[in-house]
Amino acid sequence: MQEYLTNTINTFNEDSKINKIVYNIITVIKTTHDYESAINLIKQNNIKLEDIVSRSIRLPLADLIHLADLMILKKGNK
Repeated sequence: MQEYLTNTINTFNEDSKINKIVYNIITVIKTTHDYESAINLIKQNNIKLEDIVSRSIRLPLADLIHLADLMILKKGNK
């Protein structure tokens, strides 16, 4: 686990486009709890839920679960 965290910290690039997008998605969820807007950002930028989980420790587990549930429901309603 320590090796994973060290590698993640050493390879983190704040200026990476995907990191900025994930930061925006997390900010929308944490500040406004607007999951619909977050899902739209995810779709527009072709971001995977895995990308959000692997790049964020700021988003509480309950919010991640809620986001995943809504994404699954939206996918099933197509």
